[in-house]
Amino acid sequence: MIAETKYAALDAMLAGELGIWCTGEESLRITSFSGDADAVVTLGIRFQNDDRANPNVYQERHVPNTDRTAASSDYPLGCGWLKAITAIASSGAPVYAHTFIRVDLIRGRGTSATVLQTLLQGPVTALTRRAWPGSPIAASIEGPGTMRSIAGTNPAANAEISETVPTGARWRVHALVFTLVTDATAANREVVLTFDDGTTVYYATTPAANQAASLTRRYGAAAGGVRGAAATAAEIAIALPDLWLPAGHRLQTVTTNLQVTDNYGAPQLLVEEHLEAA
Repeated sequence: MIAETKYAALDAMLAGELGIWCTGEESLRITSFSGDADAVVTLGIRFQNDDRANPNVYQERHVPNTDRTAASSDYPLGCGWLKAITAIASSGAPVYAHTFIRVDLIRGRGTSATVLQTLLQGPVTALTRRAWPGSPIAASIEGPGTMRSIAGTNPAANAEISETVPTGARWRVHALVFTLVTDATAANREVVLTFDDGTTVYYATTPAANQAASLTRRYGAAAGGVRGAAATAAEIAIALPDLWLPAGHRLQTVTTNLQVTDNYGAPQLLVEEHLEAA
């Protein structure tokens, strides 16, 4: 029987049969990275057992983690031909590039398994599928990221704004807005927006205007110019650099002459987020 199975596989290959021959020791392993709270990925699998004339079509369900960390599931295959795979986000509403998957053909189980071939890899949504054969193998940081409007942390009085890129993410900050309320202490405050790697500042930018005492001013950061004196302008603009910030990097304010009862409001950020599938 084993010899007949091997000859059947050889005959199929010589005849130009599409697919991958599996001996019964192989499995499909899906590995996912997601920042969505309710995403579910479904694999559609077309597999032709060696003792059947027609392919068997079935589905496997995989639930990603919600904190951008890796989640994986293994699905054993039988003896026969792996013909096709599709992957889609079948539940939830993941936005583009925020649920990323890789499907490998493996032999063995657990951490001792050997990866034989990566079959498909890339982002999936409810409308964006990945398929094998057909889809290219895409990295998690290729193409456009997910556009996210994020409400930052509201600092206490006399505290600076500080926002950290979360684990498993990469941010490109497109816009940022925040307010600063100054008390009656007679001193001009100068706001500097800094970018650091968690310790060391590698870029800093500041508006062309200071903010005097007893004022409420809104600061807006984006690519572009700056407005004039804070005493006459309720809106103060800051030129924002075009930087990609890896996980753990920070965006902060550093304010000259910040007083005890000066108070920043919670920042609002518009970021383009990629998943760092690692």
